[in-house]
Amino acid sequence: MTMSFQIDHDLHTHTYLSSCSRDPEQTPRRLLDHARENGYTVQCVTDHLWDNLVPGASKWYAPQDVEHVKKNLPLPTDDQVRMVFGCETEFIGGKQLGLHPSHYDDFDFIVIPPNHFHMIGFVRPASYDTEEKIADLFVERLEEIAALDLPWEKVGIAHPNCGLIFREGDVSKVFRLVDEKRYRAVMHSFAEKGAGIELNVGCFPPEDTGHLEDHLRLFRMAKEEGCKFYLASDAHHPKELDAVPAMAPDIVKKLGLTGEDQYHIPQ
Repeated sequence: MTMSFQIDHDLHTHTYLSSCSRDPEQTPRRLLDHARENGYTVQCVTDHLWDNLVPGASKWYAPQDVEHVKKNLPLPTDDQVRMVFGCETEFIGGKQLGLHPSHYDDFDFIVIPPNHFHMIGFVRPASYDTEEKIADLFVERLEEIAALDLPWEKVGIAHPNCGLIFREGDVSKVFRLVDEKRYRAVMHSFAEKGAGIELNVGCFPPEDTGHLEDHLRLFRMAKEEGCKFYLASDAHHPKELDAVPAMAPDIVKKLGLTGEDQYHIPQ
């Protein structure tokens, strides 16, 4: 009998330590309480991070270093929910990852976004200003990430279909323009390495917009290439935590995911 994909985790959440949150109610204890209430077995904390051992931080990222995010330690413990200490670091192209290799072991999960292209001049060159160019840059960044020497079994590729990829343009058109051959190849590489692919539930548009299939296409191809997936709310405030139990079942059903498609952070 095929096991079902479990709606029992949220592997990408922020706390008040992330500069885009700063919500005093968004604490590890609040995350744990929500996880218990919804029957989760794993809850991960992934605050934004740029390691001070890595040159080139933006003004926004610079205060959010390793010591800053470690202010949440020790995480609260629980018999039902495994609390996991992770981070969301930044990738700005080439080999420029915002987490230094000497700190890989400090985290149980490392989330890497390939498409924070709203950070113009830092993550995205200003010359990339059309849907065609953005689609090409997106795949290029995925390929560059795949070429890094990382502890892949505990790496998650954050929100491939994030709307921040091109806020001033047609996001769905970007996804339609993604080169299928190159995209499939890099997803196959992630599958072989053992990385997880994030289903960030808030990134999926409502079905009645007519754009949902453009988003789902990215994940259908990844599934066909053998990728495994995990759920994420990307919550910055307590009310956003409900996104996973509310929205994930429909997304999982539409993608036809089973237990065999589920990514697990190593114990």
